[in-house]
Amino acid sequence: MSLFKFRLQQVLDIREQSEKHAAAQLADAEAAADEARVAQRALETIQESGSQALHMAHAGEPTIGQLKTLGYVIDQLNHHIADAQTRVVSAEQTVSEKRTGLTAALQARRVLSRLRERHFTTWRTADNAEQMRQMDELALSRFVRRDDNDNSGAAGE
Repeated sequence: MSLFKFRLQQVLDIREQSEKHAAAQLADAEAAADEARVAQRALETIQESGSQALHMAHAGEPTIGQLKTLGYVIDQLNHHIADAQTRVVSAEQTVSEKRTGLTAALQARRVLSRLRERHFTTWRTADNAEQMRQMDELALSRFVRRDDNDNSGAAGE
């Protein structure tokens, strides 16, 4: 009865580490994408309040300087929002790439895990057969000894 040893265990361990690393990278990328989305929403909220202020200023008697300032601020916010949208798209692309990497790492590990399970099943079957053979030999040797003892006892009488 020997212990099970999978020859590719080190490779499986490396694949598991790779999978964990890919999962951590995906989590980091998703966190960065969430932060980019939050920043974009915050800028959009500020832009909406600036637009409302511009409309309210038009309702009153604003000066040209005030209108120009509000227009400039809204224009700058629009540029910041465009930059934020670019960062969100980039972050989402990174998330997609990391998700693809994680999927590949999962598949690579699963292949080796299934191979390990098959090898273990084969080993267990062979080990059980060996144990049964040993038990049969033991039972046969006991039977032969008992038969020899019965025959020697009958011959002595």
